[in-house]
Amino acid sequence: MLLQITRNIFRRRLISAIALPTVLLLLLSGVSLWQINRLLSAMQWVEHTDWVITQTYRTQKLLLDLQSGSRGYLLTGEEEFLEPYQEARLVINAAFRELNHLVSDNPSQVERVNQLQLQYQEWQKLISQAIERKNRGEAEPLSAFKVRKQKMDAIRSQIAAFIATEEQLRNRRSQVVRRTTRQVSATSVILALGIGAILAYFIRRQLFKVSQSYENALKTSIKQTENAQRSAQRLADLHKIDRAILAAESNFTIVRDALGRLRQLVNCQRAFLVLFNFETGTTGLIADSSDPGLQPFENTTFPIEDLQQGTGKRERETKFPIEVTQQRQVRLIQDISKLEQRSPILEQLLAAGLHSCLTISMQVEETLIGELTLAGTQAEAFNLETQQIVSEVATQLAIAIQQSQLREQLQNYAEELEQRVQERTTQLQEANQELEAFSYSVSHDLRAPLRTIQGFAQALQEEYSDQLDAVGQEYISYITDDAVQMDTLVTDLLAYSHLSRTQIQIQPVDLNLVVNEALKQLSAQLQEQQAEVTVDACLGYVLAHRSTLVQVLTNLLSNAIKFVNPGTLPSVHIYTQEYIQEGQNWIRLWVVDNGIGIASEHQERIFRVFERLHGVETYPGTGIGLAIVRKGLERMGGSSGVESQLGTGTSFWIALPKAVLNHNATA
Repeated sequence: MLLQITRNIFRRRLISAIALPTVLLLLLSGVSLWQINRLLSAMQWVEHTDWVITQTYRTQKLLLDLQSGSRGYLLTGEEEFLEPYQEARLVINAAFRELNHLVSDNPSQVERVNQLQLQYQEWQKLISQAIERKNRGEAEPLSAFKVRKQKMDAIRSQIAAFIATEEQLRNRRSQVVRRTTRQVSATSVILALGIGAILAYFIRRQLFKVSQSYENALKTSIKQTENAQRSAQRLADLHKIDRAILAAESNFTIVRDALGRLRQLVNCQRAFLVLFNFETGTTGLIADSSDPGLQPFENTTFPIEDLQQGTGKRERETKFPIEVTQQRQVRLIQDISKLEQRSPILEQLLAAGLHSCLTISMQVEETLIGELTLAGTQAEAFNLETQQIVSEVATQLAIAIQQSQLREQLQNYAEELEQRVQERTTQLQEANQELEAFSYSVSHDLRAPLRTIQGFAQALQEEYSDQLDAVGQEYISYITDDAVQMDTLVTDLLAYSHLSRTQIQIQPVDLNLVVNEALKQLSAQLQEQQAEVTVDACLGYVLAHRSTLVQVLTNLLSNAIKFVNPGTLPSVHIYTQEYIQEGQNWIRLWVVDNGIGIASEHQERIFRVFERLHGVETYPGTGIGLAIVRKGLERMGGSSGVESQLGTGTSFWIALPKAVLNHNATA
């Protein structure tokens, strides 16, 4: 009681000595923070205005590069003068967006940026037309030059007005910063002087009172230290048990080490743990290694009912005592000899001269996993402090046992998964072997009869044509055409299957060489259909597999010259575009034709196997060519697509990463 009174007096005086200075300092801090926040806010707006002006000058420079680059090209016709124009054109829109974002807090300036962007787009449209006329060799009209000059002058005027507005805004905000700085300085000095005077008087008054209270509290703390030392010893012993639990791996080792230290901590004669298996209705026992009395029980299991300790008739008659165990997490038997009925374990404890027993239920997330039991020779050997210590150890053991069981389950799952992976790998290998055998069969056994059919049909047509009427000749033609169609289909199927399974090596490839090789393979068809193919001079280098890319372009070119209206000569244009995606440079190659076009609802279907939009009698083919294109691009890490409308031609594209070449790189 005296300790509590002394502690309260010291606490009140100490709080009194600290409270007022703390409140005053908090007041000073709050006012200072408020003033500083005002100052920082004003300075941030000034800095924001500087950013806006800087971005405006950057945008103005890009516009100047656009004008000077295009003017130099229009005057000289040399491509090198057009480089500033092209570079600025790539980033000018981003500059406008950034400027628009910076002035989003100022609606009038946002409107000016929008007007600037519209004026630039109009000027850009005019200069693009001028460049196209220059490329065609046409003369530049003076009126067009004057219109562009007027547009650019208007843009300059708009930028000048924009900058002037921002500079005025910056001047006003700078004045706010200077005014706020003076206010912060004056307020801080006044508050510091006032609070300093109050604190000097108050602290001097309270120090004397606190020193007296401290002397009394020091005497009281000495007594508390002695109690704390005893608690520290208990915590040290518990920490040793924790380290023993963490250092172990199996349930058996964890429990044995913990039980040995627990016996030393609470000074009992026997300690053991029972683990429940509710699926089988049995239990297993683990005892301290220094206790030979319970060793015979460790390798045996016994029913859960045998753990009932017979404290009441109703409990003894319980068939499955899970609920009873969960309700009584701590069970203390002061004297085992006084029980009318005892379990086998209690009988063994009593025979060994042990009279008192403490049992703690072990639960993890409301799941009962076992019981920790301690026994002593003296009756009433376990007090409340001992029960608390054993409860802490039981909780730690329950968590450690569950973690150990989870590790074992995880290891079993990993081994089972590895076995399944090995079995699945074996199945896949067998499936690949069967697929290889099937491909061989298709390539040889199926195509051999087709060649026989073609050979005999051709011989019949050449040697017995005079003996066949028109109907017979037509039948032979049907046989020959269908055999050729079937042979082409088998060839395409083998190509698609080979493309899905073969290993490909990605390396830099020259697109011009690949296109030339594809055109060479299709030279007979191109001459037969009088197709006109235009290829840009420099298509670039990409990362791809050369033979696969040749097959892809061959299929695209074959489609481009095949699907045209009757009486129309095929016309194909091949060119590339470079773009950046996720920080990487890509090249998109376009194959543009003047064919019949593809409706939008069918533009994904055509890339599937056996998907055809027209009958074989109208446009011959197997329906696998574009599927090979899509599969080939996927294997090479690229993509493909189509843009088309009915009656307006079709633009197929493929996209691949751009290759970065060094001096020793070859296609």
